[in-house]
Amino acid sequence: MKSKKRLGLYFSALLVILLVGIVLKNVFIKEATVNPMVEKEDGTKHLVFDTKLTRLDESTTTLKEYNGKVLIVNFWASWCEPCQEEAPDLRDFYNNKPENVELLAINATSHDSRENAIKFQESYNLSFPIFLDLDNTLQKSFEVLAYPTTFIFDSKGILKYTIKGQINQQELNNYIDQLY
Repeated sequence: MKSKKRLGLYFSALLVILLVGIVLKNVFIKEATVNPMVEKEDGTKHLVFDTKLTRLDESTTTLKEYNGKVLIVNFWASWCEPCQEEAPDLRDFYNNKPENVELLAINATSHDSRENAIKFQESYNLSFPIFLDLDNTLQKSFEVLAYPTTFIFDSKGILKYTIKGQINQQELNNYIDQLY
């Protein structure tokens, strides 16, 4: 009988130690999550190039891959009708864009799905990079409230334009021309 009590005490103590360890890990060894866009003292918003991105194939990269380029970041969802309407324009823009410009599409995966994003890419024959926002982190940081929303950053990562709603190829070209 005493050995059962002792075993129960040992088990309880082990469980408490395990729970304390988990709490301490969560408090002191949190994984650093990088906010993709920060506001500087002068009010300008800048990209953080250490931001992790998850590709459609679920491999990862960071925005560093695109550092030094003008970046167009487009948030979209496969079920969004204006997103469907703008997809051919984005495709045509990307196929004819200047060398120092990159178009990145961020799927609202937390409100959509990876499978639907892949079908969307295939159905519109999109060749530009598409990334997944699995946990809504990117959308929260960019304060995206509706789809599509497009952000245009200069080659230093400074936010220059925010376009809420559908955009076409000519409008994109006009925005890019204004940066030069």
